[in-house]
Amino acid sequence: MKIGVDIDGTIKDTHRAAVEVYNKELNRSVRVEDVTEFHLDRAYGLTPQQGRKLWRKLEEEIYSLGVPLKNAAEVLNDLAGRGHEVYFITARPGMKNIAKVTREWLKKHGFPYHGDNLVMSAQDKAKVAKKMGIELFFEDAPYHLENLVKNNVPTVIVDAVYNRDFPYPLKRIYDWREVYDLVGEST
Repeated sequence: MKIGVDIDGTIKDTHRAAVEVYNKELNRSVRVEDVTEFHLDRAYGLTPQQGRKLWRKLEEEIYSLGVPLKNAAEVLNDLAGRGHEVYFITARPGMKNIAKVTREWLKKHGFPYHGDNLVMSAQDKAKVAKKMGIELFFEDAPYHLENLVKNNVPTVIVDAVYNRDFPYPLKRIYDWREVYDLVGEST
């Protein structure tokens, strides 16, 4: 099976890393659990424009920090070892420094990244997934989830506080070990 996997919020706790970096930059003490939206703007009293500007300034640091979600690397490595093709498909910009940080983070945390299974700047993940023949996509961001659903890409929600009200009846995982049932593999 060809499996598409987002990075931020799907295999990596980017939300927590972003809050830590924003708190340091803005000298604030916002708690991770108090940020209930995908974007951090409202929690920090920023306009969307200010939020985009601050994110762009801090994103390299944010992307280099953070830990993998529990069992994500182990399960994806196991699936790859069983013959499944795993592709990391992210909307992160493909700028040289961001691409380097992304590759290094995947390697550092032992994900099945082998040089040609990373797609950056995927603003339209549904289009990328269809072109690549992705059979199952794992995503957390409501905007991307909606686009994947509208384009009939089989999608699983990786649970996050900001996607719990997603209006489409998709399967949802809370732990990466649940993926085995979705791909028909036993652990």
